[in-house]
Amino acid sequence: MRLPDWQMRFSDFGKARASMPFAWGLNDCCTFAAAAVQALTGVNPMACVVAYDSALAAARLIEEGGGLRALATSLLGPPVAPFMASVGDVVLVLNEGREALGVCNGTCVAGAGPEGVVFIGMDAALAAWKI
Repeated sequence: MRLPDWQMRFSDFGKARASMPFAWGLNDCCTFAAAAVQALTGVNPMACVVAYDSALAAARLIEEGGGLRALATSLLGPPVAPFMASVGDVVLVLNEGREALGVCNGTCVAGAGPEGVVFIGMDAALAAWKI
């Protein structure tokens, strides 16, 4: 359930991540989405996930979880169709041939990029999770 001040918290989250570079286990697609969920709800959905700090460790975690969609579903509940996503919802996108998680900002999906937040069109969305 979202906190009463979720909109301000989501705005603060966006400002804090705007120029934060990509880093495995700190600001990658999964931790970016989890931090957004925590900003909106006060709960970190990845609190039970073993920490990782490399692409190999992240790939193992995703593989052991049955893939990125299955892993997100295990932490966030059943997915919905992407067109049902609204501001703050987690979205699975296909970006340059790879699946990644991001967060709906109302018009597109925001995610962790090399130098800070990157934006991907909702047309790349494969699934979404209501937060």
